[in-house]
Amino acid sequence: MKEEELKNQETSISTVDITIGTNMFARMPDMKNTPSHVLAEFVDNALQSYRDNKERLEQAEPDYHLTIEISFEWKEEKTDSIIRIRDNAAGVNERQYLEAFKLANTPDNNKGLNEFGMGMKTAALWLGELWSMKTTALGDNVVRTTTFDLNKVMANSLQSLPIFSSEAEINEHYTQIEITNLNPNAPTAKSLQRIKDELSSIYRKSLRSHEMTLIVAGEELTFVESPVLQAPFARTPKGPVITWRKDIDFEFGQYKAKGFIGILRDINATKNGFVLLRRGRVIIGAENDGRYFPKSLSGSSGTFRYKRLFGELELEGFDVAFNKNDVRDRENLEALMDALKSVIHTRDFDLWSQAEEYRLDVRTKQINKIVRGHNTSKPKPEEVVSINTKQNERAQDTQPQLTAQTHIPFAPEQDEPVVMGEYDDFFKVDGVQYRLNVQFVTSGSDLIWVDTSQKKDNIVICKINANHPYFNILGKVDKPTIALLKTMAMAKFTTKEKGNDTTAEMFDFFNEYIKATKV
Repeated sequence: MKEEELKNQETSISTVDITIGTNMFARMPDMKNTPSHVLAEFVDNALQSYRDNKERLEQAEPDYHLTIEISFEWKEEKTDSIIRIRDNAAGVNERQYLEAFKLANTPDNNKGLNEFGMGMKTAALWLGELWSMKTTALGDNVVRTTTFDLNKVMANSLQSLPIFSSEAEINEHYTQIEITNLNPNAPTAKSLQRIKDELSSIYRKSLRSHEMTLIVAGEELTFVESPVLQAPFARTPKGPVITWRKDIDFEFGQYKAKGFIGILRDINATKNGFVLLRRGRVIIGAENDGRYFPKSLSGSSGTFRYKRLFGELELEGFDVAFNKNDVRDRENLEALMDALKSVIHTRDFDLWSQAEEYRLDVRTKQINKIVRGHNTSKPKPEEVVSINTKQNERAQDTQPQLTAQTHIPFAPEQDEPVVMGEYDDFFKVDGVQYRLNVQFVTSGSDLIWVDTSQKKDNIVICKINANHPYFNILGKVDKPTIALLKTMAMAKFTTKEKGNDTTAEMFDFFNEYIKATKV
């Protein structure tokens, strides 16, 4: 904002109290924390502002949706870099503004995400020495801006800071935090992916429910669920296929746990263990190396139960540390987990024993090897398998379409099969890029079929029946065979898209795709 626009105008408040002692402010960067949890403090404030004012926001804007954006400008000198956090929540009104810069000033509503009155101040100073807040509240016509310069505050023992005001549109509402003079705690470009992963984990519940949109460095975050094991009970391998996931709604005195406990479909050292939530956001387990492994449930490190058991539990009745990344009452937390064992270790649904005793069969191991070995990162545009159908234009072929015995159907003829493993490829048809989701399934009468139910999202699903007699005869699910089958799926989809769904046309596309298909 231009300096003249920030001229201190006549308003009911002109300064904000920062009384606490300059030495306390100087110690903020030394507090133990992580960039992701610090940035989460700003998200918490915006999310709580939305929850407190949801009805008013939606009345003012029928199509309202909470959006929070975190952006970075990295310069050669870190002190010249900038971090910005902007949201379109309800803003900070006059009364809230007077309390916003005081440390440990508990808000009126301490049952939400900003319960300690510490978040914004400690987070900003943990990242940099100079920060500002610019905000206008829903229903106000004033934009207020205050800048906190740690060096000036300390040098002059300041007890208050000026508020600069300007006129705002009555329907505006937002808050923008800008942090500069960054210190060594601040994130770098190298840590960006970790921050995205951890923030998407912390706010998994809000992202799943579309309560908000969270954008970090231009990317809208999503949370990807871990697939759950679907298999017979280990002690009855010829029995029915069971989905090994149990919903939890458990009380233990004043403490409650609600969520689920399950078994991972695939052993993954970054997905096992437990994630604990409170008030709708993760407090333990956002980091890959920070998940919770209660011995009563997970067992000893290195066991199959430890490697396979995972869960997501929303806690009630527990207090948390002020930076919201730990539970204070660990003793009762362990007691609660020990009590949960009786819920998952039962005669009718023994999830605890299944996690310990289940072993992959040979075919599943083959599939997992293919999935792990596949490059799941999005390929460069020049590497995407591409077809230009204009090169394949031909007179309408008079040959019959593929017969029922040999075709690649567009829908299975049986109930939805169990997915044993999956990975993604990408291909283009006339410049339009599609994601080919290759799924290995366990049932069906066909060897392969194509699911186009997500075509509007440019997703095509190729399902390969790993239990088909074809693989029983060959005895192995290998990469070259899968390369051929998924290429058939791409060719089938392309011929169907182009409206000339004949055998000859499909093989034309197949022969073009196979030249560039990656194993």
